[in-house]
Amino acid sequence: MRAETLFPSVTMLPRQRLPLFVQVIFSFETAFLLFLFAGRYKANPVLQPLFPVDPLVIFGVVSFAIGIWIISTERLYVPGFIVFTSFCIFVAWMWISLIWTPGAVYAREKLLAVTFLDGLAIIAGALVIANSRERFFRFMVCLNVFAFILAVMVLMEVIRIGPGRIVLINGGDDYLGYGRVCGLASMTIFAYLATQERLASKVNLALLPLLSFYIWVLLFGGGKGPLLSALIPVMMILPLGVLLRGKRVLIKRGHLILLAGLAAVVAAILWVLLDPDLARTATTLNRFSRLFSDNQGVSDQRRETQFWEFLELGDQAPILGHGVGAWPILTYGVDIRHHPHSLPLEVVGEMGVVGLILFTLMCFACIRFITLARLRQDPFLLAALLMALNMWINAGTSGDLGENRPFFFTMGLLLIRPLAEHVASFSKVTVDAHEDDDAGDDHEIEDDRQGFSTIRRRLSARIDDDVSVGRGTLPAHTL
Repeated sequence: MRAETLFPSVTMLPRQRLPLFVQVIFSFETAFLLFLFAGRYKANPVLQPLFPVDPLVIFGVVSFAIGIWIISTERLYVPGFIVFTSFCIFVAWMWISLIWTPGAVYAREKLLAVTFLDGLAIIAGALVIANSRERFFRFMVCLNVFAFILAVMVLMEVIRIGPGRIVLINGGDDYLGYGRVCGLASMTIFAYLATQERLASKVNLALLPLLSFYIWVLLFGGGKGPLLSALIPVMMILPLGVLLRGKRVLIKRGHLILLAGLAAVVAAILWVLLDPDLARTATTLNRFSRLFSDNQGVSDQRRETQFWEFLELGDQAPILGHGVGAWPILTYGVDIRHHPHSLPLEVVGEMGVVGLILFTLMCFACIRFITLARLRQDPFLLAALLMALNMWINAGTSGDLGENRPFFFTMGLLLIRPLAEHVASFSKVTVDAHEDDDAGDDHEIEDDRQGFSTIRRRLSARIDDDVSVGRGTLPAHTL
């Protein structure tokens, strides 16, 4: 099976001689995904004997080596390099804060995790995968295969222990782990469906059950954060499907699928809430109901307390912050791994306003090329934005900087190379820094730029009344 049969926009990529599954298995994207989500499977008792050391280290080294080789054989992707540089400046400020932080053990552990693990995530997202639309597609395939395997494990465990209980898989991985993976995978399917002109295609009919499977995992797995992180981004991008043509208001057909899907989810939630017997089986909804009751769980009470504690600490050192890893020392008097379970609060409290500004500049470098026109026409960029929003919400409710590798990775993906009609403005900052080198290097042009002239000819030959792109139009089959 060829890639373009699964995702039509891959027709814009150079044709490959190898089958899709071979490309996916033996790829940088597979090695990096196994690094990115090593915590989801490394405690599995069946897989543990296969790894002499932590698979995080194994696949981290492998993906780093392959990534450096890819970067060295391709021209420098300047937008990604700018993001990586801004990330390094932010990390440098974290290292400088060691001068005044009261922390020692946890502070250094966090710094090492952010420097090397988050750094690899930024390199993979901004410099490697975002530099090639083909690699971006392969990563989405890898992500959905991995998410489907986890979802099947969740289903098997629910059948074994019965509904209404917290589900653990792979030796202890809980709803936050597999819920985030299934949430990310659902974002890619939402983005694909949102760009479709045909509602009843074979691919759509095949993806809808898979999307429903992911939503079931989010509803019955028990994760409040993963469920909200999947629903909120979709509601935010629905207006992108509304087009104004004079006095007419047009809605893209793909967005009708999203509207119908969201209506079905809301109806399912209401059905569960109105049926006491069924409500007890929906673990996530049960945990939501306790959140707004007098019988809050220990986790919810602790996070609420931590929120106010961290705001107080932020007021005491607003400019420079208390330093990396300072929060457990100042709050509990012990140097252990602890954090407020909110990345924005962590940055403000430990890095101060200076750290917040540097962090914001890094985020701006990732989003500065996003426009409404590109989002309406490019399913890859839409998928990257949904994934980044998904990770933003997750990072705001759990984990510390060292644990949020998927957040930094998805932010880097926002630099995905554009479709043809947007190349003119985008390519102003993508010129090779060594343009004056030997003229023989001119043939080393990126994969997707090789097809840009062909795409322009296609665009000028086809006219679609529903979606316009600048002076030309974008035919439905290229989405």
